[in-house]
Amino acid sequence: MIHRPTVAGKAGLALLLALVLVAASGGADAQPRRPPDSDKGSDKPADCTATLGALPKEWLGEAFAIDGITLGGAGLKPQLRLWGVQAGELRDRQSGLETIAGMRARAALEDMLEKAEHKVKCRAARWDRDCHVVAQCTVDASPAPLDLGGYMIASGLAYGFHLEEVLPWEPRASQRYAGAEAEARKAKRGLWPVWLGEK
Repeated sequence: MIHRPTVAGKAGLALLLALVLVAASGGADAQPRRPPDSDKGSDKPADCTATLGALPKEWLGEAFAIDGITLGGAGLKPQLRLWGVQAGELRDRQSGLETIAGMRARAALEDMLEKAEHKVKCRAARWDRDCHVVAQCTVDASPAPLDLGGYMIASGLAYGFHLEEVLPWEPRASQRYAGAEAEARKAKRGLWPVWLGEK
């Protein structure tokens, strides 16, 4: 005996076939597909140059520490973020309270700026995702200018960040920062005991 599909059975098969075809074509995706990352090494949003103009090559002036890695100053727009470093957040994102790590990093950076009478020279590398200028900044010190990012890492109050990036004017800066971080970690300077879970 041969079984023939009924009208209801034919409709069910047609519906099942339609669902299979839609799923196979990708039309059933609930979320839009993300475009491929064209600039994986950069946090740069597309509109920094459009809203702020061209990336400045350098900045000279009097600066103060906003947090452990960000500088502000009179007439300084946008703010500067130190290249190659990350420090503890000044404020906890959930509670809004100041953190010890963030306060220590800001205090160390501000103390160094105070010693240099707040006079800073910065060379811009790129924009960050918040349209801050990411820059390598130095202050006058004896016997040679002092790199603020390197100082923060060597003090154990910051660690290396985006060190795969190469600075055209100092190709070995990433290696210098990584070496300073390893030494600070080994000597347990600054915040390393906390970051290593020892305190």
